[in-house]
Amino acid sequence: MNKREIRIVTMIVRELTLFFMMHGHKSVRMETFHEENATVFSVTVKQLDAQLIDKIRKKIDRDRDMEIETYGWELVGDIDSKSELEILGHLIDEMHVKSDAGKTHLTFVRKNRYKERKTPRF
Repeated sequence: MNKREIRIVTMIVRELTLFFMMHGHKSVRMETFHEENATVFSVTVKQLDAQLIDKIRKKIDRDRDMEIETYGWELVGDIDSKSELEILGHLIDEMHVKSDAGKTHLTFVRKNRYKERKTPRF
């Protein structure tokens, strides 16, 4: 994973954590899985109501925006002043939700567009 992708992944983790904590969740379990073709974010929180799930879906359901990825968040302003999860919708490709045993499991998928360049070592 290259440096640009690492920065984007850490920003996604930060913003997801901030979102759930701002909505009163004191226990947020998050894992990231870096696969060859995608990075998967798995989030587990106490049961979410349907309204909040719909809100998350609406914010995440956007097209990827290469300008935000390329030039960073500086050009779109302070991310904290943007609507919750607004920027993340431009960085994530898919969202899946599953609920069971009083918990909600959310999975966010970001397809890798930046290939790692391997430089030969001498």
